[in-house]
Amino acid sequence: MSNLANTIYQAIVAHTIWKKRLRESLDTGIADYESCAESCDFGKWLRQDAELLRTYSHYTPVFELHEHFHKAAHEIIHLVRNGDVDAARNLLQSGGEFEQTSRKLTEEIIAWHDVVMGKK
Repeated sequence: MSNLANTIYQAIVAHTIWKKRLRESLDTGIADYESCAESCDFGKWLRQDAELLRTYSHYTPVFELHEHFHKAAHEIIHLVRNGDVDAARNLLQSGGEFEQTSRKLTEEIIAWHDVVMGKK
């Protein structure tokens, strides 16, 4: 697997872990981590290697969805930190904005990975 394909695949894994972490925050009431898109490894990579990555049609949608994913996560974290776990749970629920953004981001990353791997 190429470095590019591996990095893209790792983004899928990392964002699955992010979603799990947010759900755990609802159970514990603790959200002691940052949600900034520029702080996660995938976000850093999207910016650092932007010149090369922009040659792929999936780059811009992934970049934009990634930003939106982290903004939605930030709102959930903010609510948890302020003790409003029910409101955070509503934002994280299936069919909500966060879940829709997360699903679209994952689909777009997988499609990008398929292109890099020569599957499409």
